[in-house]
Amino acid sequence: MRLFLSYSLTFLMLISFQLKAQNRNELERKRNNTLKDIAETEKILNSIKHNKLESVEKLNLLNKKILLRNTLIQNLSAEIFAVDNKITELEKETETLTSDVKNIKTEYARMVFVAWLNRGTTNRLMFILASKDFNQAYKRIKYLQQYSESRQKQIAVIKGVQNTLNSQIVELENSKKEKVVLLSTQEKENKLLQLELQEKTNLVNTLKAKEGNLLKRLKEQNVLATRLQTEIENIIKAEIKAKAAAAAAAAERKARKRETVTKNGSVKSSSSSVIVAPVSHEDNIISSNFRDNKGRLPWPTERGVITKGFGEYHHPVYKEVKQMSNGIDITTVPGADVRSVFEGQVTSIIFIKGSNYAVLINHGNFYTVYQNLVDIRVKKGDKVRMKQIIGKVFTDTNSNSTVLHMEIWEERRILDPEVWLSHN
Repeated sequence: MRLFLSYSLTFLMLISFQLKAQNRNELERKRNNTLKDIAETEKILNSIKHNKLESVEKLNLLNKKILLRNTLIQNLSAEIFAVDNKITELEKETETLTSDVKNIKTEYARMVFVAWLNRGTTNRLMFILASKDFNQAYKRIKYLQQYSESRQKQIAVIKGVQNTLNSQIVELENSKKEKVVLLSTQEKENKLLQLELQEKTNLVNTLKAKEGNLLKRLKEQNVLATRLQTEIENIIKAEIKAKAAAAAAAAERKARKRETVTKNGSVKSSSSSVIVAPVSHEDNIISSNFRDNKGRLPWPTERGVITKGFGEYHHPVYKEVKQMSNGIDITTVPGADVRSVFEGQVTSIIFIKGSNYAVLINHGNFYTVYQNLVDIRVKKGDKVRMKQIIGKVFTDTNSNSTVLHMEIWEERRILDPEVWLSHN
């Protein structure tokens, strides 16, 4: 029974540690991804810092880095908590195993002592010969054999439990060292966060000092955003109307054809067939249907970070001012190419003075919009592949910022592009 319990305990410990290791691996994966995002944000921010002019774009990047730093610190806290739990469990298991080793050794010592008392061949022979009958003699022979085997198994149990104990002690020491490293890393990240928060405060104060220019630009951006939304809505509305008209015409032709067939009393075979577009296996794409690839679409730029999210948000300088974003802003490096996130057809190329070009691509019932482009590489009516370059992101020479605005529409309904893009 003790042998069974010892092996069962070891097995359950291994399963428990394996599950916790998977959880730790997930935390480490998230930490590494966040560190990559911070590094990318810092690279882009440093390229902007070469320009001494303070800008909202620079503040947006700094806010993004602060957000990522907070995420990293929270992740480190979760890792430290997990390591603390692991240390506590290891200490309990080590204590239990130490007690088990002691008890098993005590039991083994008793067995050895009994064996010593009956060490002579004569004693074992007399024990057998003293049997009342043959059946009892057979049972005594089997008992002596099982007793000998039990001693050998007890030795194996002692070695197994002792080895497990030694492994636990090593793992315990490693976990304690790991905790020290994590605490040191967290302390370092907290110091960096304080520096970034101070930098943000200084930048906000500088921008507030230019209140007149800032408010003027804010109004201009709102006007441009409204114009872009109106243009997109009108284009999509016209497309939906055209599609409905085409569908009605097709239905009418089909009805006339049925009527002709009925009159003639015969049906001509048709050689036409439905052609299904091949499914692209590039990246995470699983279907030729746009809807099926939510969370799997490639980014429209090879590099970049999201510095403005979808929906209502507070202005980074004037917190009392609320604005609405129909998409996301991706800040990237100067000269960055813009790529279609899915195969489709260019519906329209819109030019709005002050915000450069916007390319609208149709993907069935869905549309993707790429705004603030220059050097356009496509024209209206072109069929585009996934990741095909359609233009470049405009770089503002005053702020040295390169920001792509992206939107996704399902017919006339605006969607959050961030949840459609891959985050692998």
